[in-house]
Amino acid sequence: MSTTTNPRTMAELVELMGDKLVPFVQGDVLDVTVLSTSKESIMVDVAGVATGIIPEKEFSAQAAKLKAGDTVRAYILNAENDNGYAIMSLKRAEKERLWSMLEQRNTAGEIITVKVIQANKGGLVAEYGNMQGFIPVSQLSFKHYPRVDGDRSKIQQKLSELIGQSIPVKIISYDKPTNKIVFSEKAAGDADLEEKAKDYQVGQKVTGKITGIVDFGLFVNIGELEGLIHISQVSWQRINNLKDHFHVGQEIEAEIVNVDGGRVSLSIKKLQPDPWQIEVKTLEVGGKVEGEVTRVTPYGAFVKLSESLEGLFHVSQMGEGRKPEEIVQEGKSYTFEVISIEPELRKISLKLTDA
Repeated sequence: MSTTTNPRTMAELVELMGDKLVPFVQGDVLDVTVLSTSKESIMVDVAGVATGIIPEKEFSAQAAKLKAGDTVRAYILNAENDNGYAIMSLKRAEKERLWSMLEQRNTAGEIITVKVIQANKGGLVAEYGNMQGFIPVSQLSFKHYPRVDGDRSKIQQKLSELIGQSIPVKIISYDKPTNKIVFSEKAAGDADLEEKAKDYQVGQKVTGKITGIVDFGLFVNIGELEGLIHISQVSWQRINNLKDHFHVGQEIEAEIVNVDGGRVSLSIKKLQPDPWQIEVKTLEVGGKVEGEVTRVTPYGAFVKLSESLEGLFHVSQMGEGRKPEEIVQEGKSYTFEVISIEPELRKISLKLTDA
């Protein structure tokens, strides 16, 4: 007469089956067979050597469709609890699958589609499967960039209009331990815009209407697409507030300075004579000029010579061991001598006439 022993714990199974046992540990993801289902839990067979339980809080969207005999992938949260069951998770297995897919697509530089679920003044929260990532405002395309005419308080309101929309993005960074993912719509590009941008060439003159004013520049409709005039390309003179000089709907002329994919960069100042190059011709090396010190730094003092010209009184021209603040003061005017002019660098070097 023989007796059959039914080992109840993983330890007993290992002792009985030795190398024949397929071991599994916390963190493994493997296929399991559904034994039974209820609203509270799903019982599964794990590799034929243990029984697993998937509690309701670890269900995924597919849980409602499962029935006895189905095979499903599950994540092992605990290889064996006090009752001898393996505690498993469908939700975590799905997240591991998505992470693996994200990593593969990130490596390949593939475009994925995400759904916008929240908005704040910094950008959009987007969902990919059951995972969430962030799209910073700076990573939005021209099409979705919030046009608020400098009123930052309206950014969130404008971005909220995108909630519920699906948009193509690329992954630009991710950190699995903290579940942080950053997406970029801008990096994904736009095939339609890229095709239209082929009709534009660097150096081409265009006419367009301003469609948006932001801190860093002007959005301009030039017909087939929108271009951006960065604030540094608006004028040869320094402009602090674009709204003081431009308004939405205003027609302007510009020159194309860069075409990158579907993005076209424009310049207004390229169509204007460079006052620096004109005025610098009135100076000569060895000549004397009057200038106001506008800024003192450890390496020298910046000197305003006119509305367009600025020179540098370098610390090397101040004498051994002397500090700039000991020689000149901001807001005061002095007489300087021009010691060099470098037009290609837009650089004028000065020394104090009585230094």
